[in-house]
Parts: sequence; structure tokens; C-alpha cells
Amino acid sequence: MDRTATRGGTNNTGYGIVTRYKLHLNDIEELVFDSDKMSCKVDDCGVRELDFGFDHSNIQGRYREIITDKFTIGYGNGCFKNSTSIDFKMEGEIVEMHFTLIGSTLTQMKYFSEEFLIKKNQHNIFYGSDVEGRMVMAEGDMFAFEIKIKPDFFQQYIPGTDFFKNFIKIIENKEVGFMNKLNYPMTAEMHFIIHEIVNCKWKSKFRLLFLESKVLELLLLQIDQISSYKVVTQSYPSSKKIIDKMYYAKELITKRLDEPLRLIDLAKEVNTNECTLKKEFKSIFGTTVFGYIKDLKMEQAKKMLLRRDFSVSEVSDAVGYKNPQHFSTAFKRHFGYTPSMLLKK
Repeated sequence: MDRTATRGGTNNTGYGIVTRYKLHLNDIEELVFDSDKMSCKVDDCGVRELDFGFDHSNIQGRYREIITDKFTIGYGNGCFKNSTSIDFKMEGEIVEMHFTLIGSTLTQMKYFSEEFLIKKNQHNIFYGSDVEGRMVMAEGDMFAFEIKIKPDFFQQYIPGTDFFKNFIKIIENKEVGFMNKLNYPMTAEMHFIIHEIVNCKWKSKFRLLFLESKVLELLLLQIDQISSYKVVTQSYPSSKKIIDKMYYAKELITKRLDEPLRLIDLAKEVNTNECTLKKEFKSIFGTTVFGYIKDLKMEQAKKMLLRRDFSVSEVSDAVGYKNPQHFSTAFKRHFGYTPSMLLKK
């Protein structure tokens, strides 16, 4: 049974986090969103939900928020007829795990001298306390996903390395900042977990348990990548032109997963050579072209198995393995368990 509650203020129980924020279209100061004036549905476990559609002069879309005592999950899609500036004001102290799946956003904040650009298939971790500024949304479609958590909850899981200590210092000093000035590439696993969260079918306590496990799994993937990615980034600096080509290559791989391009053909499609493609793709995404294709295929296989509409042999064939035993071995190496074990869950 759902109840309705007004959303606003800060929840001080446990690690609860409810921030207040307002969005205005910059050109005409038209109010797009005011969390203080929104109402939430509340389920039997106390999980609050906000679902908000908007249709203004330059933008149309929808935003959804899931609020628990430990974290807030927010995600939304929009379509921008042209480049659009949105002023924002957020009250509260948060660490935000941010993922942009489609589109790009340039963010400018008060008391923060640098502009921050995050593009399609990139992620980062942000800290802020009572932040206000302006977002410039690129023309076209947009889909972003974010998880807001309390700083003390976040710090429980952060390694004590020098790299993470810099970000912890930002939190302790209540400054505004990002984990790194450079964004990180989203992996196939990150995309898959976000898809699972957005399409969650669990109810009541099972749903809350599922969401908590997925939030921590997503945080683990971010921390794990960040821990090793710094060395790769510094070892192979790439120009913006090269980076754009590699992101285009990644997009082509995803679209052509059922019929992957040969390496030499993929290089031609993005207007580079095979050697540059192999080197720069690995330097930017932390994996080889073939490694990325394999990751996507394993995630596709897992998704098919979870639907329970296909046998292991059918899934094996669908993702390009002629021998189901070879597929099972590769699947176990990737996930730590066999396809048959997954089917028994």
C-alpha cells in the first residue's frame, strides 16, 4: 500500500539523505523543478518515490527519484531542442555517483573556478555542500543516472590510498570537487547494473535489499576502476580528437555487437589506423577492443539467462560460442560462477 508524503528537508535518521533543490530555465527564469513542492509516494518499507514529467519551451522529459534511509537514486531522460542553460540550487551535503549515458552537460558552479564537462558514457564522483550554479545541456537527447549518499557512508568503503585521500580532504574541508578532473569511461557492467535498477521488479523489503546491493555493487565498480585507471590515464595522454574517435568506436561496437566489425574495418570507420585504435582504446577505456566486446557479450548472456527463456546452449550460440562448454568456462571466468549455477538461483 502506498502513502503520500511531502518531499523536502533533510532526513537525519541513519544515513538518510534528502536534498532540496530548484531548477530554472536560465533564459526566462522559468521554474522547471522545485523539490520542496513535490509529493512522494511512500511504500510499506518507507521507500519514497518521486516521478515528475516536464514540458517547457526547450525541454521535455521525465525525472524519477527513489529515496531510502541510506541513499537517493535519481535518473531522468530529456530532449533538448537546442543548447539549454539551467540554473540550479541544491541545499544539503552529498557525495554523488554520477553517470551520463546519453548526451553531455557542462556544469559551472559558484566558488568553483573550473567548468566541468561530462559526456556520453562517462562517470565521476562529486562532493558538494549547498551548491548552486548553472548546467548547459547539449542539444539532443539526454539520459543521466545518479546516486546521492552521505559522506560518512561513502567514506566507509573508500581505500586509504593517496589518490582517494585527496577527495576525502575535499569532503572534510566541505569544498566542492570531483574525484578527478578527468571523467572515467562507463563499463558494460555499469550499464547493466543501472539497467537492473531502473527496471527493478522486486517489491517491499526484497526491493530495498536489491537496491542496496546494486548501489554498493556500482560503487565497487567505480572505486575499482578509479584505483587503477589513474596510471593508464597518465601513461597515454590523448588529444580530444582521438578521445572522440575512441568513443565513436565504442558506440559502433555496441551497435554492431551481433556482427562485430573486424579491427581493421572498425579503425577505418573511425578514421584511424589499427595500431592507434588498439593503443588508444585501451588507454582511454582500460580494456582492449576485444575485451570490451567480450564484456558486453557476457552481460548480454547473463541477461538472457536471467530471463529463463533460453537454454545454456541457445545463449552460447547467441553470443558467438560454438561450444557451450567453452562458453560456460568463459562465463565462469568473467562472473565467478557458471551459467547453470545462475539458473539455479
